[in-house]
Amino acid sequence: MASHILSRLARALTARSRRALSPPDTTVAAVLVPLLVVESALHVLFTRRSAEHPHHRGQVAFPGGRRAADDPDLAHTALREAHEEVGIAPADVTLLGALDDLETVGSRFVITPWVGVVPHPYAWRPCPREVDAIFTVPLDSLRAPEAEREEVWDFGGRRIPVRHFPVDGHVIWGATHRITRNLLDLVDGTPPCAAS
Repeated sequence: MASHILSRLARALTARSRRALSPPDTTVAAVLVPLLVVESALHVLFTRRSAEHPHHRGQVAFPGGRRAADDPDLAHTALREAHEEVGIAPADVTLLGALDDLETVGSRFVITPWVGVVPHPYAWRPCPREVDAIFTVPLDSLRAPEAEREEVWDFGGRRIPVRHFPVDGHVIWGATHRITRNLLDLVDGTPPCAAS
């Protein structure tokens, strides 16, 4: 089952025209969306940013960050950052392709998410300055009809509807939710939805 989904996803990532963004005055960044097979089921790996992290502290994220001047491309950025944050060796990742770019509103990042397959089990080495938790979620749990919710949250007096995935005490929202939703849409063969 997992190998069938991975094959379908790899084909979809190769065949589609992805959305690429390059607005002015933004920081270019990339993340790795790690997929791994756990007991024959496909899982997605997430991290929780440490309280010391300069951006989005305490939030659920994918390993990644800004492009360095000597990164030859954004795939390299995603792999380098994943190695620095959680200890995934670039040679251990099989990249399948990139999802749609997205822009974060508050921090003005343009993020290119790269989907990659990582072996399991793996000896994670989280960098404590960047990551205080690593966890995986079965892809089927995220695809379940009741997995995704929408609530109105208060942001400094502004009430805004926010889509999110509440999972095992974690809340996947914001850019990480949008990347996850893009991944699920591709897996399920549906067109990308509007940004949340």
